[in-house]
Amino acid sequence: MSYFQKFTGALAALWLLAGAGGGWADEAKPPVGTSLRYSEQMLDRQGDVTGKVGIALRARQSGEIGMLTFGGRLFATIIAERTNTAGKFPILSRLPPTHTSGTSDVYSVVNEATVHATLALPLVTAFAQAEYTEVEYPGQDALQLRKYWVALGDLDRSPFYLAVGRKTVNFGNFATYAPFTHSHSNHYFWAQSKDPVIEVGYLGKNTDLAFTLIPGHRGLRVVDSPDNDGDYENYALNLAHRLDLKGGMQLQLGGGYLRGTIYDSAIAHHPPSAGTARVWNGAYNLNATLSGDRYDLMAEFTKTTGIWPATGHKVSALTLQGRYRSKLFGKPATYSLSLSRGVQGAKGTEWEKMDQAVLGLEVDMNKHLKLGVEYMFNDGFVPLIMPKAVGDAGVQSHTLIIGAKLTF
Repeated sequence: MSYFQKFTGALAALWLLAGAGGGWADEAKPPVGTSLRYSEQMLDRQGDVTGKVGIALRARQSGEIGMLTFGGRLFATIIAERTNTAGKFPILSRLPPTHTSGTSDVYSVVNEATVHATLALPLVTAFAQAEYTEVEYPGQDALQLRKYWVALGDLDRSPFYLAVGRKTVNFGNFATYAPFTHSHSNHYFWAQSKDPVIEVGYLGKNTDLAFTLIPGHRGLRVVDSPDNDGDYENYALNLAHRLDLKGGMQLQLGGGYLRGTIYDSAIAHHPPSAGTARVWNGAYNLNATLSGDRYDLMAEFTKTTGIWPATGHKVSALTLQGRYRSKLFGKPATYSLSLSRGVQGAKGTEWEKMDQAVLGLEVDMNKHLKLGVEYMFNDGFVPLIMPKAVGDAGVQSHTLIIGAKLTF
């Protein structure tokens, strides 16, 4: 008997013992395997941005995942862009070293090559995600253990759970309907932890509620605190409630609050340095999604509670978007339009705002492979580091992105 056979046999025995203890939705589920739908949700950075613990616990309850579930994704794009100002490309989700010093460029990017694993035992769900990316932020490695957390809870016994680990902070919605590119809402306010956070949550039939304690350090994205001493002084609160409407439609309303953001100092120090924090500057979020059988319509607004010292103005982001599911040449296809605006300066300043419009199409070639294309228009150039020094309201760019996502 091979080592692999012994290993899987031991897992199967453990699974049977665990199942005998109750709390498993599907005792016939293989102990080791993959789940395509689960991988798509857990690795999704466009649609399912927050609420990953809830996705895992509900997948466990429904029997969608077994005791040990693996998965992965390869996501790559080819980008052709043109700007009216040499060296200034306002496309979101890209980093300055990626761009040329001229007015046009064509290049390819491995956005991510990711693997994940979920272990589900009685009352315990553990998740880990490792990835390789060519769009890492300065100071980060191309190969990262991006997320790791453990959750205590079983939705068959109680709607409450406790989770500890490195993960996206449960704040806001921040879905973007475009196949590849983030909205300004996502770009400005997606909260990712650098150090382990503590999350307590409630997952009801129609209501999700989460409270997160965050250590006082600079996070990977928008998370920050004045002291940077490691104490759990930062926190986030998030709520989502779903209403069933006539005609099979559904309305989801959400809101949240994050106590500490990077918009608290003269320079954002977009990660991972500590920065020169001054005072607490929180952010609140409101979002609404109307869904039908073939379409989704969404609006999201996020704004800081105080001014950003770097610009002397509050920071806000607004996203309005919609998508329609149909077919193209017999294949399932999703057409999307995403409009977003980020504001961080007074009216008429070079660093006042940025606007983005994305037309998108994504086609399911088969159950594992999606091909997509985007046309994007950007107006305004305001990097979130030293915006007053480099902001340029006259910059406009046009971008075409073709990409593929392979998931298992």
